[in-house]
Amino acid sequence: MTKACCLATLLCLLALAGCAETDPYKRAQPAPTGDLSASQAIDAYNRRWPKQFKCVQTVTLDFGPVTRTLVGYLIVQQPGQFRLQGMTEQGLKIFDIIGKGPETTTVFAADEFDARTLANIARDIRRVYLNQAADVVPMVQTTLGEFGWVVTGKAQVDQAAGNTQVSLRNQDDTLRLSLVGQPARLDRAVVLREGNGLYRLDQYEWQAQAGRQQPTVIVLRERGVESRGPAYKLTIQVTQFTLRDKPWPEKTFEAGP
Repeated sequence: MTKACCLATLLCLLALAGCAETDPYKRAQPAPTGDLSASQAIDAYNRRWPKQFKCVQTVTLDFGPVTRTLVGYLIVQQPGQFRLQGMTEQGLKIFDIIGKGPETTTVFAADEFDARTLANIARDIRRVYLNQAADVVPMVQTTLGEFGWVVTGKAQVDQAAGNTQVSLRNQDDTLRLSLVGQPARLDRAVVLREGNGLYRLDQYEWQAQAGRQQPTVIVLRERGVESRGPAYKLTIQVTQFTLRDKPWPEKTFEAGP
């Protein structure tokens, strides 16, 4: 083999290694879901988190050579509501935001957290915990603000040996789900626009919490398209989780004192 061929082979292998980025966490054990209808697959996606809960999470943001870690105190109320307080690892509050549907209200933000940064944080919270899908008639050509999916046409469900692949489309994007086990659980979600990936969501380290199996590590990869910045990886480690039986009081999602 010539030196040129050897160099070309080496470059090819390095490129493939870069594309096959993996995380040091344990996935859900591959297991068939059994036959799923489109509506059942969508329901599995929509029920990936309980309707109302609170949690403490350690969040690590990696973009380029920069890594930053903070602690988040999150309250969620479906449909579409959350409150997130961000703290430094030393316990200093750096932001407090409220999400209601597609709207985000800033209660408090340190100087370094401008409106664009907070909008990106709110968008990723919706991606991980709140985004919903619905199977509707094809003539509906819209999305539910920033936090929801309306599916135009029928979802495509492909059975595989260890999981079920589901493809949902709206007028702009494609949402690809990988579901495993019975009852079906979300292992991975990928969103594409015009064939190119917008973001990928992987769920790891499943544990029994509040009577159900839930991931304790979530990794979100953003290409930088919607964030209008560099690509980044967001790693969320859920350290405390509390399920709530009743809806949160309305004042939880109000900016008042």
